[in-house]
Amino acid sequence: MAIIKEIFFSRSGRSFVLAQILFLTGLAASAQQVMLADSITWNPVSYATVYDANGTVIGRSDVGGYIRLQKGQEYHISHISYEPKSIVYDEDSIIFLSSSSYQMSEVNVTAKRKKYYHCKVYFRSIEHVDSCLKYYMDGIREFYIDTKSRKVHCGNAVTNHFMSKRQDIAQEKRSMMIGDRYMALPFLGKSTLYEETMRNKKRNIKAGVVYADSIAIGSCEMFPDKGEMLLSIDALWPKNALVTNLFGYTQVLSKHNQTELYRYDDFNAPSVFNLKSSNSYRHLTLTHKKENIVRDIDVEDEFYVVEYEYTDTKESSSSELLQEDYRKYSDMFPIPGRIREQLVREE
Repeated sequence: MAIIKEIFFSRSGRSFVLAQILFLTGLAASAQQVMLADSITWNPVSYATVYDANGTVIGRSDVGGYIRLQKGQEYHISHISYEPKSIVYDEDSIIFLSSSSYQMSEVNVTAKRKKYYHCKVYFRSIEHVDSCLKYYMDGIREFYIDTKSRKVHCGNAVTNHFMSKRQDIAQEKRSMMIGDRYMALPFLGKSTLYEETMRNKKRNIKAGVVYADSIAIGSCEMFPDKGEMLLSIDALWPKNALVTNLFGYTQVLSKHNQTELYRYDDFNAPSVFNLKSSNSYRHLTLTHKKENIVRDIDVEDEFYVVEYEYTDTKESSSSELLQEDYRKYSDMFPIPGRIREQLVREE
């Protein structure tokens, strides 16, 4: 408290505070609200991740596709269903994104006569701590899902890891007890985000908007020409934050957005057997009540179903085959440019 009083009641302290206020006011004034939209349908693109020139996550577009950008600044926009886009913002009120598409390799689609759904996913997990790339992992993982019970069996995986050696973003050993490395291998559940949303009696979808207790928490967009459905929601709602306390550390989850893309037709609701890709973004803050620790953490996980078939046996792929798959699909889904530059700098 003595330190605070000294800052506010000394002349230099008043000058410092005034300068900070003017600086923040200037930033707020120069930032403008922009809508990210589909280049064909003009529908808003919800929960697109926006990076600055250094590859730092600055935020995500909201349910209406809006985000605040500053004129003259370089930005990189990423979304699981759209082509990546790099811009220098010049006061446009709308930024259009082009829909992306990829073909999955399929072998056998006679699902009702087969016991298992076998699929391979290419995945990527990225963690930033205080705007610095701390962890990166990508790879291939396969799954077998019982077509009747939907019980999920994990097969083999091939992964590539990176961990920063920078001391300025290293956390105390004790902080690892509540989660220092947030990356994880992908996992398929029995139900899709769409099925979970429709089972919730408080939620409904009207005119492309996901509502919960009459509040818009997401969007649901159809692409009839490609036979796809895109669902994005605020997975944290109705809470504003989730707080965890352990050993003096406080971890606050303040953002959690989920997006899933499905193969879709008019006759079947999207199930785990229709899932094409998934994205999850979380923002956490880690503090300690006594130690001088404040960490802003951004984590993004995504995966793409790249191959699938229906089969009666569970025969896991060899490590050699998965290595070949990894090389093939890592070329098909290249690392975002700014993340790649950070990896190169760290190496």
